[in-house]
Amino acid sequence: MRTINRHVAGLFVRHLAVILLVLVGLYGLIEFIEKVDDFIEFQANPVHYLSYPLYKLPLMLDQSLSMGILLAAFATIGLLSRTNQITALRSCGIGLWQSTRALFAIGVLLCLAAFAGSAWLVPWSARQSHYLLATEIKGGKPVAQQTENLYFRDGQRIITVAESFPERGEVRGLTVLEFDNDFRLTRRVEAVSARHLDGGRWLLTDASTRTFDPATQDVTGYNRQWQLTVDTGRPPEELTEIWYKPEEMTFTELLSLDSRLRQSGQESIRYRAEWHQRLARSATPLLMVLLGVPFALHRGRKASLALGIAVSLATFLVYFALQAIGMAFGTAGLLPIPLAAWAANLLLLLVGAWLFLTLDS
Repeated sequence: MRTINRHVAGLFVRHLAVILLVLVGLYGLIEFIEKVDDFIEFQANPVHYLSYPLYKLPLMLDQSLSMGILLAAFATIGLLSRTNQITALRSCGIGLWQSTRALFAIGVLLCLAAFAGSAWLVPWSARQSHYLLATEIKGGKPVAQQTENLYFRDGQRIITVAESFPERGEVRGLTVLEFDNDFRLTRRVEAVSARHLDGGRWLLTDASTRTFDPATQDVTGYNRQWQLTVDTGRPPEELTEIWYKPEEMTFTELLSLDSRLRQSGQESIRYRAEWHQRLARSATPLLMVLLGVPFALHRGRKASLALGIAVSLATFLVYFALQAIGMAFGTAGLLPIPLAAWAANLLLLLVGAWLFLTLDS
């Protein structure tokens, strides 16, 4: 049995390696076509053309893995069927589970790898590629578009941030609005970027300061400085943590922030939804094996790679559509977050179980 398991596992791993190489290559090519205009416009260094896709590689692998596993399982069982190896194994008294359990064992290992990657490596990849594109390539040019609700009130001030890089102690698109006791605007400070110095002090770059008459709100003064030191009273972890994009946070950071926000009575559903969704997606490698093996066995010798590609694309369109719909209901409060995150997986599990149960002995 060890020889059979090694043989089946070897076929699966070889198919998976080739398929992932093709999928990641296509993903990288599309990503390059989308970003090449920015690289040319901002006169990126040649090293950026290599470092950016390397930073994106973990993310590309993570998003290609499940589809690659489904195709590899389909191709492996299809090859065994077309070469009559399945028939030979059955004639020797080796059942379906015995001949395919190596694939399920690899599926479990890939689930663990997918969880580790999505929990720590992929967020790091997203942060690094985002930072490289936004700062080193674009050279500090302000980001035109901001996400919503990136602000908080701090006493007589409102502080907003467009983008943050907490691990580097940097923010971009910083605005500080100061008010008097009647909450009338007295001063507005805007900066393209800011770097943390110590305590609550930040060094602003390309900063402009406007002062206002509280009664009339007319501008009474304007000053622009290349560098300006401002005391926000907030260190990086307090000023920038809330502006992490959920997909750029590690699993432990998501859990910690979700817990602290809920304890302080603030909305944390987008962070809670993210870590539930990551857990659900980490289980998809095993589900892909569960779908690919019985479907290929149903097709027998007719299980061609072209059919596998068509089935894989259809499966992923349905899966991601269901997951997107489920998460939309979950974040809107219409479904519990765990159910919203796992609903698509449960459907795949039911379909895979049905395919196994309807196999002709």
